Amino acid sequence: MKIFRWLCCLVMLTCAAESLAAKKIATLVTPVAYSGYLTQIRYYLEILTPEGVEYGVYKQHSIVLQAENLDLVSWTGSTAAPTLKMEELNDASKSTCVGLDAYDARSSKSDWICYNASLGVYYDGEVHGCPWLISTYTDSNISSVDGVGLYIGPKVHNSSCPVSVAAYDISWSEDYVVHSKVLSLQSTGGTIEKTLPTFLMESGKLCDGSVMDDRGAYCRFVAQMITFSTSGCDSSKVTVTPNQHPITDKQLHDMVVRVDTSSRQPIDSTCRFQYTLNEL
Repeated sequence: MKIFRWLCCLVMLTCAAESLAAKKIATLVTPVAYSGYLTQIRYYLEILTPEGVEYGVYKQHSIVLQAENLDLVSWTGSTAAPTLKMEELNDASKSTCVGLDAYDARSSKSDWICYNASLGVYYDGEVHGCPWLISTYTDSNISSVDGVGLYIGPKVHNSSCPVSVAAYDISWSEDYVVHSKVLSLQSTGGTIEKTLPTFLMESGKLCDGSVMDDRGAYCRFVAQMITFSTSGCDSSKVTVTPNQHPITDKQLHDMVVRVDTSSRQPIDSTCRFQYTLNEL
């Protein structure tokens, strides 16, 4: 189920006597973009529990894509890092790697393809109660060849905790639900910049992911599952840069609005943003 909301404007645990085998807690089929053995790929793991969010970064052990344990680069959790294993790799349509066609078109020196990688997550620690959510995504680049920067793939999720999003909404205000925002600015003859935050709401009240209680845990779960997109503004004089906040913040995005007033003429423009509240 999806609800659309529109806004305008194995790490081993060493014990004295024995080592415990890590148990598999999730498999996530994750899109991976690849363009030959020079491709540098990072694998990102996010584990959300009622106590907070833990982040891991992994890299390919070999220079070729194959089934193997990935190498740990960093881990922010308070417990030992999970093992992330590439278990299977299958061809996927290029559209599975959302935005890869446009990324590929930026360089004539590379040719990108898309795979679905089955990533197994193995963990020795305690599996927390609901809400918990495991997410993965990848980024890829061959900057030594084409210099066009990173391709960031779509994020995928796994959880056995059913969370309904029916009571959740998105707002320009943290006090009540507001879907439309009118921004009136006085021309200066230059560029005016204004930052507008957006918020997650639940039953008409602020859903604050920075609060470490049961409600805050569900706020973080719903925020992690959100898909965001923008269709931009209908005037070339107005641009908006959405800056995403961590799910442990109160805000979802800061919308940085820039208006070019050099023409000294009145400007009317509508900017549209779509938040999709997803359920597993």
